[in-house]
Formats: sequence, structure tokens, C-alpha cells
Amino acid sequence: MPETILIVDDEREMADTCARVLRANGFNCLVAYGSAKALALIDSERPALVISDITMPDSDGFEVARRAGKNSPKIPVVLMTAYHTPEITRNVEQAGAAGYLRKPFPNAELIATVKMILGQHVDGKA
Repeated sequence: MPETILIVDDEREMADTCARVLRANGFNCLVAYGSAKALALIDSERPALVISDITMPDSDGFEVARRAGKNSPKIPVVLMTAYHTPEITRNVEQAGAAGYLRKPFPNAELIATVKMILGQHVDGKA
């Protein structure tokens, strides 16, 4: 059974594109267009991985990572952002995230990151 990944981004096009790419590579995807919905889905669906944008109007990805880590510590979170500063890297680590993606990122980087976090071989063989 394919693993489920939750994509969280208030930019619908970005969230939907990530989900489409991951579905094409054999993953089930849930999409949330804000952190409140994401937190509810983390609690109810228990995805294998959460990929969340950092900057959102209702909360931020750091809060998603902290709350996911507190409520569901076995669910890794990867954050994504268009902002590239040393402070972002520190904040990602402090929030307990498994890593982050720099927007815009190629589809191959998204897939490789997901497979690495979930412990799969990048070539697709488990």
C-alpha cells in the first residue's frame, strides 16, 4: 500500500503540483491549503510525511512542524520556502523538521527528498 504524504501550502497551485508529481510516483497525497486543516489531517489521517510551506497566513510551517512533532512524533516534516537565509536553516532545525526544500525546486528534488526521508532508494527500489 502506498504511503500517504500531506502537502500543506496556501498557494493552491504549488500544493496541487507537488501532489500531482508525488501521485505520479506512486504516493497517496492529501492536500491542505492552510495549517489549521493540516493539523486536523495530521491527527486524523496520520500521514507518513508532511511537506509544508513555511509562510502561510493562518500560521506558519514551523508551527506545523512543532505541533506535528508534539502530537505525532513519528511523522517527519519537510518545510519548503522561497526565502533562503541562515536564519531559516536554524529555525528549520529548531522546529524539529527533517529538512527543507528551497522553492522553486525541480520535481526530481521533491521525489528524491521524499524517498530519502521515507527510507526508500532514490532509484525507486525499496
